[in-house]
Amino acid sequence: MTSHNFQTLRGSVIAESRANTWAAAVEEWEVIGLEEDPTATGMCVCGNTGLRYLYTIRNSMTGQELSPIGSVCVEYFEVVELTESVSALRRLFDLRAAFIDRRTVTLTTDYFSRALLADLWEHGAFPDNDYNRGNGERDYQFLLDWFNSRSEPNTKERQKIWVLINKTIKPFVLADQRLS
Repeated sequence: MTSHNFQTLRGSVIAESRANTWAAAVEEWEVIGLEEDPTATGMCVCGNTGLRYLYTIRNSMTGQELSPIGSVCVEYFEVVELTESVSALRRLFDLRAAFIDRRTVTLTTDYFSRALLADLWEHGAFPDNDYNRGNGERDYQFLLDWFNSRSEPNTKERQKIWVLINKTIKPFVLADQRLS
């Protein structure tokens, strides 16, 4: 990124923040959305062109939003949570595409990551129900444990994984408002 583009980004972020320094202002922001421009003609708030994946960020203190912003610019914030959010949203976007394309989605690194599972948990993809004894965190932890496992699940565990992916995660991902 040229210094001019960084200065544009910096100015936009500080203008919409309570803080008046870059170091403090970047801590106020969160990633709230992602949309795709298949023609890759999107333009970042910094002025860079050719964006295909357009993120929206919101200032948690002022409520102001900046969009579109590219993933590279979000990385310039040097805030781990923002970088992880960008990564998780992109994986979520790809997961939604797999569901829409009717691909067989499995609990592998082709479709999931620890960060994506955590993002799904944090955003309510695992509701409390009778099957998890009123504790949705059990379903999240079950999938996380199997995602991390080096062994193969038995038949009953495979069935539960299938149900969680296709009956819990799939409808959540298809309806997730963070993806346009």
